[in-house]
Amino acid sequence: MTKSKKTLQANLQKLWKASKKEFDHLTKETSKLLKKGEKHLQEVTHKSQEKMELINATLRREKLYYELGKAVGSLPKVKWSANKKASSTANEISKLNKKIKSLSN
Repeated sequence: MTKSKKTLQANLQKLWKASKKEFDHLTKETSKLLKKGEKHLQEVTHKSQEKMELINATLRREKLYYELGKAVGSLPKVKWSANKKASSTANEISKLNKKIKSLSN
């Protein structure tokens, strides 16, 4: 039994040497793929964040247009420029337009 046990151990060691090389190679390849996947995931996340900022700015602009319409809708045309709420809303809209333009490029 001891001879068969030694033979078994010798066979296992030969098998392990060959398997270890393949395992090391597989581990390196897996690490490379994971790094590529991580980089791609970071790029996609960054692009998604930019797109969400763009959508958020666009929605805020639409809300401001609505508020501007409410503010000037009840005033005569001559008083539009004198209305502080209307002028501040128009300024915010122009700032958002610049932001949207920069985000969409």
